[in-house]
Amino acid sequence: MATAQLYLYQKLRERFQKPYDYYIDVYFNKVALVFNNLEEESNEMAQSHYEELGQYFDPDRHDEADFADSAFEKGLEYYEAVSLVKYNSQLMWISTMYQFWEQQVRKFLYDEITHSGVTLCNEKGQEIDFKNYCTRGINAIKEEFADFGQDLEKMTRWSDINELRLLANVIKHGDGGSATELEELRPDFFKSEITENNLLKVYRTVLNEQVLNVSDSDFIKYKEALQSFWDELPERLYCEIHEI
Repeated sequence: MATAQLYLYQKLRERFQKPYDYYIDVYFNKVALVFNNLEEESNEMAQSHYEELGQYFDPDRHDEADFADSAFEKGLEYYEAVSLVKYNSQLMWISTMYQFWEQQVRKFLYDEITHSGVTLCNEKGQEIDFKNYCTRGINAIKEEFADFGQDLEKMTRWSDINELRLLANVIKHGDGGSATELEELRPDFFKSEITENNLLKVYRTVLNEQVLNVSDSDFIKYKEALQSFWDELPERLYCEIHEI
């Protein structure tokens, strides 16, 4: 029998929390700004195309309205394409932030347990290296913390973290079990301004079409929830581990 310790000293706690400030800062002050003039850029694209077509305009053979329609379509095509990139950028940043947190937690558990002098072994007595440790995602993470007497589901912001986990799964996989769970928690994510239909059910993809309505305030909420996780964990947690 050996005692494993999770020691979250203050400097380490702050180190775990700080990256989320950068996620928010870089996204809103650098990435999102790229799309601020999308409508103006689309109009410029349409105007440029119209002027280009005008070089070949022959009043005896061409209808000016056709040129105007073609220019409008060009601008609209640009607007829709870049809007999709903007939408994907937001979702990818949110999803990556969750994956960042999950990897933080997994590494924290492994490092602290092994630094305690405990050798982690599987049922066959073989030592577990990091690549084979806690590989079942959040379920394995919850089980590990439960062994240390910490019920993650009772933490103050767990519902927000779980919501983020479901959203990250939906972003990655599209329709499925996570989408069903998420829609029960956040039906507003699946509401469209142009139809009463759930667009995820219509298009069966999350990234190829704009089907989710995730706001910037949700992004900030998730960032705060992940920081809260590290803030709320006790400084020290202990677990008796049977070494094989």
